[in-house]
Amino acid sequence: MSKTRITFAFLAYRDDSDLVVEAQRAVIRAMQDTPDMEASYVLLDDAWCPVSAEARKTFLERPGSSRVATGYRRGHMILGGENLAGQCQAFVDAAEATDADILVKVDADTLIFKTDWISQFAANQAAKIAGAFDFGFGNHVSVFGLAYAIKRVMLRPLLEDVRRYPAHHKAWEDHEVSSRIFRLCNGDMDSLMRWRSNTHGDDFWVLPMIKANDTFVKGRVMNFAWDYSSTPAAERPAYRSRVLAMMRRLNNLKEAEATEKVNP
Repeated sequence: MSKTRITFAFLAYRDDSDLVVEAQRAVIRAMQDTPDMEASYVLLDDAWCPVSAEARKTFLERPGSSRVATGYRRGHMILGGENLAGQCQAFVDAAEATDADILVKVDADTLIFKTDWISQFAANQAAKIAGAFDFGFGNHVSVFGLAYAIKRVMLRPLLEDVRRYPAHHKAWEDHEVSSRIFRLCNGDMDSLMRWRSNTHGDDFWVLPMIKANDTFVKGRVMNFAWDYSSTPAAERPAYRSRVLAMMRRLNNLKEAEATEKVNP
């Protein structure tokens, strides 16, 4: 039986340089527990504000890695029709270049520790998009943007839809992607596979750095920059440094845990 091909697409720009290296590191380790899947890792690098040469080199030196240059981003938030169309085009480019069955979008400040949710999604033929709930925005057909998975069959229809019907200039990318896929699937709730947010049972964590600790290494997905956009500009470099330090710490803990299981 052939393996399911999963492409992890990491969105990053200059300020994410060190973070995206840690985000990729976490996924690569997590995929070691998923032998029925074959992974590729694509850096969706912002041509206007690219990651550092050192970070790009580290990312691309890891097996199965490649880069797609994008030109649509304007800073750390992705809002509006132009950005949405650019991101969806990048998704199509990444999936087609790697012959993916499923594309998983990963934010640079996000760690994926478990891939069981991706396996569940791959096995569910009706589901076309999978991720965490919308974290309180009240949209019953949306997923949150820290990490979500899309079946490749939906990527071109999604791109055509966002071009034909441009999003509002303040529209959130993740809500647009999931709600549009839901509509393209004729409102079939089975097209959505979602997990609750911020609960021990589901372990898709989004929280400020001040609440981060070692216990989150047990979760599925961990995102740290929940309050980054509200942090004063002068304090953002220090905040990013704390995020990077915690990402490295949790990656080190997870790798040590894996080593201990192999060599008890």
